[in-house]
Amino acid sequence: MIKKILLFSFIMLLFAIPSAYAIQLELELFQDYLEPANPVLKEKYEKITKADDRLEKVIDNLKIVVQSPNASKDHKIDLASLLLRKALIKVESPYDQIENFLTEASELVPNNFYVECFWGDILLYKKDYENCIFHYETALSIKTDNIEIYKKAGFAYFSSLRYEKSIDCFATYLEKKPKDLGCLYLAAFAKFELHEYDEAKDYAELALEVCQDSQTRQALEDLIRKAKEASATSSDSIQEEDQKFIITFAGNSRDDLGDFAFDSLNEIYYDVTSLLNCDPDVKVNVVFFLTEDYYNENKDWSAASALGLQVRVPLVTGYKSEEYVKGVLAHEFTHTIINLKTHNRCPIWVHEGLAQYQEFRTHYGSEENLRPDYVSIYENDFKENDFFIPLDKIPAYMGSNDRKDISRAYIESWLAMRCMADLYTESSFDTLLTSLGKGNGIKQAVEDATGQDYDSFQNEFKQWIKNQ
Repeated sequence: MIKKILLFSFIMLLFAIPSAYAIQLELELFQDYLEPANPVLKEKYEKITKADDRLEKVIDNLKIVVQSPNASKDHKIDLASLLLRKALIKVESPYDQIENFLTEASELVPNNFYVECFWGDILLYKKDYENCIFHYETALSIKTDNIEIYKKAGFAYFSSLRYEKSIDCFATYLEKKPKDLGCLYLAAFAKFELHEYDEAKDYAELALEVCQDSQTRQALEDLIRKAKEASATSSDSIQEEDQKFIITFAGNSRDDLGDFAFDSLNEIYYDVTSLLNCDPDVKVNVVFFLTEDYYNENKDWSAASALGLQVRVPLVTGYKSEEYVKGVLAHEFTHTIINLKTHNRCPIWVHEGLAQYQEFRTHYGSEENLRPDYVSIYENDFKENDFFIPLDKIPAYMGSNDRKDISRAYIESWLAMRCMADLYTESSFDTLLTSLGKGNGIKQAVEDATGQDYDSFQNEFKQWIKNQ
């Protein structure tokens, strides 16, 4: 039986689901590890603490042994296990400071189940979901009977919005541990995102059977209600798909919108994925809702919305001019790609700025052409009166009850992305989102994208607006 070297609780508070459905999912990391082959060394290994300098001495001595002609496989295992221990002690350091320990351990004992698990755990702890999935998949190709890897891989897939893959992993885990609340909960939301409403309801009901927390029970009950409503609404709809999209048409709207929707979305797909350098291997759901159904859950000024991998469009929007609808679809699809690329870790001003950037390019022919109802606010407030919102205050303006404040926040978000493209080229968008996707905060991401610290970029941006 493998002992626990160290236990970390990795808590993900909010997923790519409505915030009302938030839940804490605790994953135990670093349970499976590579033990030293030498029993004496193993005993020392378990006593080494973070403040202990013995580890460095043992590693240095073992490196000499491993490089000698008489080095055995056990010597390599010993050194690899201590390098993993070193990585664990430094787990709070930036990933590039511990990656060499992992690489060296992998080279010493290639295709080792415990090394791959440990590497995946480090990356999951760092919220680098795409790369941690690679190591979990490698571990599973070596040893398929460790179900804990399925749970962690399912969590990583879910966090990167790859819901079908997450369901596969959760289902395997639940075969052995059918009452695991975290897996049941996330499986329910994954099924909901995939429009498999009956299955979503089934998972949620199973989760309710083992759930004791009142807030979580309320979230599950809300999901069951929404799944029932969605199932009833979709029963009179038509669903079609191609290689990139699954589109649901309410009522008889398929005859009016079908060909146009698929053609527009595939054109938009290329434009957005090229702009953001992200070509996902998942299908995006687009739902044309009956207008009344849509506005039962959305603000009356909303033209459409994006939630996880689902773009939602009321028919009142779907039947407007083709260029308008294409702009709306471009806006919401951009949100979806941002979510995928950043694993839902993108500030709202970047989110809305890039979505408008692509929307205006699609609708008006250029990202520099502001939508007509914003022009007077832009000219009067930003140009004539030097109005400026500190970037970290934009969320407060977005949540205001004053429609003008909301408009100001949207305008400035769009201007921020235009400024970044103008001064640092559109390739800075890729760098910005990639940095966020690695788990960096917005200040580090802005510095990565522009070479300027956050405050310097903000001052530069403020001056840029004045010069327009």
